[in-house]
Amino acid sequence: MPYNLLLLPVIVGYFILIYSHYFKYNTQRLTQNRILFESVSVALLIIVFGFLLRTVVELIFPELTAFLVKQLEFVPIKKVDYFWTIFFSCTIALIAVYVTNIYLLWRFKEFQLIGWAVDKNGDELEKLFKRSVVEASFIQVTLKNDKVYIGYSEIIPIPQKTNYLILTPILSGYRDDRKQLHITTDYFKVVEEFLEKLDSDEKSVTLNTDIIIKQDEILTACIYEQEIFNKFNQH
Repeated sequence: MPYNLLLLPVIVGYFILIYSHYFKYNTQRLTQNRILFESVSVALLIIVFGFLLRTVVELIFPELTAFLVKQLEFVPIKKVDYFWTIFFSCTIALIAVYVTNIYLLWRFKEFQLIGWAVDKNGDELEKLFKRSVVEASFIQVTLKNDKVYIGYSEIIPIPQKTNYLILTPILSGYRDDRKQLHITTDYFKVVEEFLEKLDSDEKSVTLNTDIIIKQDEILTACIYEQEIFNKFNQH
């Protein structure tokens, strides 16, 4: 079997890692060298599957392989050993990806698939934002400039797809020189004041208070509990 024939399953292996909903969210976190290694690993599985399938078919239907090869003689391809074995195994793999993608999107929500990837390969910050989405809990984020945002996340971040996170704030403030937290803005009150000033004939309004935070600017992040905050700030 010519070695250049192995390029086909490697390409298909890369395609599977990038486009399969089961693998792609994990793959986005890997380095290029690791993706290449994983692609070769998937290619080996495709090749093994192809030869196992051919062996089984030849055992059950001894004349089928020769019949198929004869029927494919019209294809203007110079005879290459095991070409059709590799070709059909790759084709089956691509069909399997298409079918499993349909099943996964039917059986699960996309955020669940992303959540699995975060649990497996996400960093601590991504897991924290995922927890905010799943548990509907608030997050307190302190930036390097001592600005503080308290809010929640509605989107589970795809691991390492971007260096930015989206937070919907409910409170914001700053930390003084003693690192004491001072709340300066209540977004609920701001929204209420905004709505009160609307004309009565306004049928609908779009109000987006989401902020985009660069991960490199985050100094600390944690789950925010109002009761605990009150106990630490009684005096």
